[in-house]
Amino acid sequence: MGVSLAVIGSITWPLLFSYSGFASDWSHHLWLVWHQSLSIQQDHFPSFFLNSSYSVLNPIFAFYGGTLYALTGLLSLALGGAPVQAYVFMYMVGFVGAFGGWYWMARMAGLPRWAALVPGVVFVTSSYFVMLVYVRGDWPEFMGVSMISPMVASGISVLRGERLPVGATAALALSAVLFFGSHTITVLLGLTTLAVTVLAIFVCVPDARRLLTRRGAFRVTGVLVPAVMVSAWYLTPTLAYESRTRVGSEYEHARMAVKTTMGLVSMAHLFTLSRSSALSTPSPYPFALALPTVAIAWVLVGLVVLTRGRGDRTWARVLVICSALAVLVTLVMTHSGLLLALPRQYTYIQFSYRLESYVLLELSAAILAALVLARSGAGRRRRAFAWLALPVSVVCLIGAVGQVLGYPYPGLDRYETLEFYGQVNTGPNRDYADASEPVIASANLPTLEFPPAAVHDDRVSASVRVRPGTLLATNVAAGPYLVHVAGAKAVGTASETGYMVLAVGSARATAQRAGAKLASSGSDPVDTISIGPSDGAPIVIGRVLSVVGLVVMALGLVALVLLWLRRARAR
Repeated sequence: MGVSLAVIGSITWPLLFSYSGFASDWSHHLWLVWHQSLSIQQDHFPSFFLNSSYSVLNPIFAFYGGTLYALTGLLSLALGGAPVQAYVFMYMVGFVGAFGGWYWMARMAGLPRWAALVPGVVFVTSSYFVMLVYVRGDWPEFMGVSMISPMVASGISVLRGERLPVGATAALALSAVLFFGSHTITVLLGLTTLAVTVLAIFVCVPDARRLLTRRGAFRVTGVLVPAVMVSAWYLTPTLAYESRTRVGSEYEHARMAVKTTMGLVSMAHLFTLSRSSALSTPSPYPFALALPTVAIAWVLVGLVVLTRGRGDRTWARVLVICSALAVLVTLVMTHSGLLLALPRQYTYIQFSYRLESYVLLELSAAILAALVLARSGAGRRRRAFAWLALPVSVVCLIGAVGQVLGYPYPGLDRYETLEFYGQVNTGPNRDYADASEPVIASANLPTLEFPPAAVHDDRVSASVRVRPGTLLATNVAAGPYLVHVAGAKAVGTASETGYMVLAVGSARATAQRAGAKLASSGSDPVDTISIGPSDGAPIVIGRVLSVVGLVVMALGLVALVLLWLRRARAR
C-alpha cells in the first residue's frame, strides 16, 4: 500500500497541491463541469446544453462526455458547490483506477505483491499518460483510458468467480459507467482494442476459453448492460445525430488532422530515453510522446528468454499476442495510410497519437505475462530476469517525476476566468453546431440574442415585432433535431457564426430574403418565439433507457449490500 501511494503521489502532487490550473483543455473541462453542476442545481437533471456568453442551447453534453460531466457536477453539489475539488477527485479516481486495475489483474495471475506493481507503474508513469493530464488536459479521454484496466480486472473476477463477488461487481459497474460515459473516441478505440485482444487470446490460448462459462458470461452481461444504459441519454442522440454536426461532418478535415500531426509520432520521438524530444521541434503541439523504451527492451528480451523450452505455454502465448498487438498498433499509429484505411469512424480520432494509450495497454499486458512466465519457471536466469523488472519500474518512475517537475503550473484563482479559458481552448464552441441545414449569408441579418440567464429548464423565449418572413440570426447553437422551435421556423445556419437562423411567421420559402431588416412600423405583428428541448425518438428512447439502467443499477446495489451483509453474518 505504501509503495502504491508513493507512486501515485509522486505524479499527482500538482493535482492535489497546485490544482488551480494546468495547460490546454484542463480549465475548459472544469468550466464545463461547473456549468453542468449549475444545470443540475437549477433543473434537478443533467442538461444536453451549455449556456454561456458565447451561445445558448449549445449541445456539447449531448455529444461529449455527458455522464462524466453530470456525475462530477453532482459530486460538486454534494460537496457544497466545489467544482474544482470534485474535478480533482475524479482525476484521482482515474489514476487509482488505472494503477489498481493492473495490480488486480497481476494478483489474480498469481504474481507476488512487488511484481504485481510493475505493469501499473509502467502504465501510469508513461509520458503520454502524464502528458494527457498536465499538457493536453483531455480529461474525458484520460478517464476513459483509465477505466479500461479496472473494467477488465473486475470483469475477469466476475467471470471466473464461483459465486457473485460483491466488490468486483460494484467495481465493474462503476468503471463501466465511467468508461462508456466519458469519451466516444476512447470508447470506440478501447472496445476495438479489447475485442481484438480477447479474440486473439481465445483463438490461440485454449486455457483462456475454459474461463468463459455461461454463468459467468451472464453475470458480466447483467452488470455491463445496465451500466451502458445509464449513458444512453446522451449516447443515443450521439449515434443518431453526430454526423449532422459540424465536427461530425468534416471528414476531410479529420483526415487532414491525422496527416498533419503524424510527425509527432515519428520513431525519433517515440523511441528515445528523453521525454522532451518533441519539445525541441517547433510545433503547436508541445507533447512528450516517448514510449517506455526500457520497458520495451525488457519485454523484447523476455520474448527470447521466456518463450523457449517447455515452460508455461499459456502465458507464453499471451506474451507473444500482446507484444504483437503492441507492434501492430504502433505501426497503425505511425503510418497515416494504414490509419486512414480503417473504417470512416476511426478517422475522427483526429490525432494518431491517441493510439499510444493502446500501445501502452498492450505493453503492460505483455509485462504482466512476462512476469508470470519468469516467476513460474525454474532457473537462475528467469529469476534474475524477473528482478530486473524493479529497476525498469524505477527508471519509468524517475522519468515521470522529472516530466511532472518540468511542467509550469500557472494557476487560476477566479471562477470567472474559466469561461475565458474555455473560449481560448475551443474557439467559438461550434463543434456541435448544426451542419446539415443550408448556410445563409448572415452579415446583414438582424440578430436575436437570447441571454443565457433567460434559459430555464432548457427553454427560452422572446417577443419580436418584425415583418412576416424576416430572417433572424440567433445565438442558438443546437440543431433543429435537438430543440423544438415555436413561433418561427429554423431555416439554416448563419455563415458568420454557424448558429441557428430563424424565419419568423413564414414558411421556408421566405428564406430567400436574406437581407431583411427589422421593421419599425408599429403595425407589424408581435411574434413570441419559444425554443425548448426536442421530443425526437432518439432523445426519448435514450432517456427511457437511462432511467431503466439507473433503476436496475439501484436495485442491483441494494441486492449487493444485502448479499454482503448476509455473507458477513455467515462468517
